[in-house]
Amino acid sequence: MTLSARTRPATPIPARAISEPPLALLRMLMRTCRAKARVDVFQTCALLMHAPQEGAQEYADALLRVLAAALPNGPIIHAINARERSFDESWLLAVFAAIARKDNGSVTFLLRTRLPLHLRRPVGWLAAELVARMAPLVETDQSKI
Repeated sequence: MTLSARTRPATPIPARAISEPPLALLRMLMRTCRAKARVDVFQTCALLMHAPQEGAQEYADALLRVLAAALPNGPIIHAINARERSFDESWLLAVFAAIARKDNGSVTFLLRTRLPLHLRRPVGWLAAELVARMAPLVETDQSKI
């Protein structure tokens, strides 16, 4: 019996890890786009390519909406103060970390494990753009600590 992301038990994380800036920021950005409709990935990327000044929220919206269509049950993103981390959150954070350290092999592997071929490049692009826009926000949060 194989377990899907929905049926797998959530990975417990220590209380201090909940306040990790990338996870908290991911959850904050993703919470506002849960109720939005699914979109065509290529149309979304084309619109964002022509509006490079858009902020992290727009890229988070696009990424979540594309993943909602790409993954069988959509991504599971917990509330900001949830004590556990979902498989989807761990996967997204791994993709973001690989992009941040410019580890293209890991990014390719992570995208291949979950996405169909035609969605890997656009999801990778959206994730890279989101990472670029999240970096200043995460640095700002860490300077407050």
